[in-house]
Amino acid sequence: MTDNTPTYAAGWYPDANAPGTERYYDGSAWTEHSRPAAVGPAVPAAPVTTEASPAKAPWFKRKAIIIPVGIAAGLIVISGVGSALGGGTSGTAEVAEKQVAVVEPVAEETAAAAEVTVPETTGLTAKEAQALLENAGLETEFSADKGVVIDRDNWTVLSTTPASGANAKAGDTVVINVEKKAAAAEAAPLPAEPVEPEKPAMSTAQSSAVRSAESYLSFKGFSRAGLTEQLTSEYGEGFTAEDAEFAIAYIESAGKVDWNQEAVQAAESYLEFKGFSRDGLYDQLTSEYGEQFTPDQANFALSAVGL
Repeated sequence: MTDNTPTYAAGWYPDANAPGTERYYDGSAWTEHSRPAAVGPAVPAAPVTTEASPAKAPWFKRKAIIIPVGIAAGLIVISGVGSALGGGTSGTAEVAEKQVAVVEPVAEETAAAAEVTVPETTGLTAKEAQALLENAGLETEFSADKGVVIDRDNWTVLSTTPASGANAKAGDTVVINVEKKAAAAEAAPLPAEPVEPEKPAMSTAQSSAVRSAESYLSFKGFSRAGLTEQLTSEYGEGFTAEDAEFAIAYIESAGKVDWNQEAVQAAESYLEFKGFSRDGLYDQLTSEYGEQFTPDQANFALSAVGL
């Protein structure tokens, strides 16, 4: 090829010195830039530009036959490979058809990346939420304030990011915010068995006074004053006032005596012996020569026996 060429519009033209390729003409001279010839009808040489007849735009610039750049580039590459391997245009055309067939599914896959609605998962376990979101075409990851989400049945979903009901693209990642379930409630403790009061260190006399007081109470109804008198009387047990008080205080703290019930027992005993009016029995229960119950205890007993 020589530089003594007619005037053409700038563009790519068949290279007579290298069949199957094109060389770029910059409008004034041939350049060193070449490329494989494009697939399609032969490109005629551009006419010489004159003032009376302006040059027509090359075929690849005409609006009627503009093709997508991506497909054109693919065809150019495939064309070159086909020329190298097949040595002819039939192989190149076949490969071009395959290339076009490949482009169409890619476009369909791009269109298929549709929006999906983030499902409602609040209150579910982490495992259930993950399955629901992944079935909707979304990726998942977990977020927790404390602990590591391992046993996903033991975590409860608080919310998601983006929130449920929001739109997301298929394949987007949804963050599942979880908290660990409350520990199982501990078994209710069994009712505590009655605990005997801690026995104070007792002297022999005090221990004997306790046993005597319990024995008297099992025999008949006593008031507190009457039991004290029985324990300290020279005609009774003869304990000192201190030992008698210790014994009575001990059985009270152990819950072994109810003075109201002792009054009822004493009233019933009197009524078994003989008949009493309410006033007469009241006097018997409260008199210092009788049982020495308090007025409240006596009235409780009278009500209990129907007087």
